[in-house]
Amino acid sequence: MNWAAPESAWLLLLAVPAGFLVRRAVVQRHHGLRLVAGDAALPLARSLRVRQLLAFLLPAVAALLVILALCRPQWGYVTLQQPTRALDILVALDVSRSMLADDLPPTRLAAAKNAVAGLLPQLRGDRIGLIAFAGSAFLVCPLTQDYSTFAAVLAETGSDSIPLGGTSLAGALHEALRAFGSKDERGKFLILISDGEDHGRDWAAAIEALRRSGVTIYSVAAGTLAGGLIPLPGGEFLKNRQGAIVRSRLQTVPLQALASKTGGRLLDLAHDPQALGKLYATELSARERRDIRRTRQQPVERFQFPLALALLLLLIEPCFGRRGKS
Repeated sequence: MNWAAPESAWLLLLAVPAGFLVRRAVVQRHHGLRLVAGDAALPLARSLRVRQLLAFLLPAVAALLVILALCRPQWGYVTLQQPTRALDILVALDVSRSMLADDLPPTRLAAAKNAVAGLLPQLRGDRIGLIAFAGSAFLVCPLTQDYSTFAAVLAETGSDSIPLGGTSLAGALHEALRAFGSKDERGKFLILISDGEDHGRDWAAAIEALRRSGVTIYSVAAGTLAGGLIPLPGGEFLKNRQGAIVRSRLQTVPLQALASKTGGRLLDLAHDPQALGKLYATELSARERRDIRRTRQQPVERFQFPLALALLLLLIEPCFGRRGKS
């Protein structure tokens, strides 16, 4: 049980002086009857005392129940649907090992996560979700308007989120299509953040399916053409089969192709770390939003029960009052 207005409970403090006054009144009436009728009136006084106690007790209990009603007891939940208009924004974040390169300080992955975190304050009731991908892809946060939950999931997402190594852009696209659905609707955007390395299969079919469902893709380049080294546990760097240290370089061609086929464009975190926040402010916020139904759980008010019982006691109380006067 929940109490929606527990601050009203202070009224219970009034029960102490009220009880004292009730007891005093009953004792005084009993004492007055003995003075008038003497000891012969004791049986009548006892009967009258019980009726008087009930006459005072019933309003007191009714008052207590009214105070409980003012505290608004709640139990149980009802599901409510609220229609609203919002954009659906999916962020596909590359968490492969190459995203640990240091050409974007402190790493490509950290710079990408900071850019996404900078997007959240710009959102105006829009839904946002997160896909982590490497050799495979997984929807780690479904589309939601709970930005604090999204931020917590984003903070926990890292290079160990996807166990399969490599980078599959096609996997990210197929996971985005599954999350968005195939229905053709406006207001759906995929922000794909990667260094452009791709070891997966052809993604042309996935791009076409996303385009038909109304999804616009914005590619975000995370890295530089000069490249960076990929650290390994123990302080070493990734090497190739010949023993030479690997330098991971940004591949812009696949990222540009992904964006251009759906009407989006390529953004570069190296030149503008706040690119995602500016993208929303200048472009996405003006796009046509889609109708969605938001469901929420609302507690059920139960104040009617103590209030109805209080009214019943107040209706019964005059019966005892009349008997007490007879």
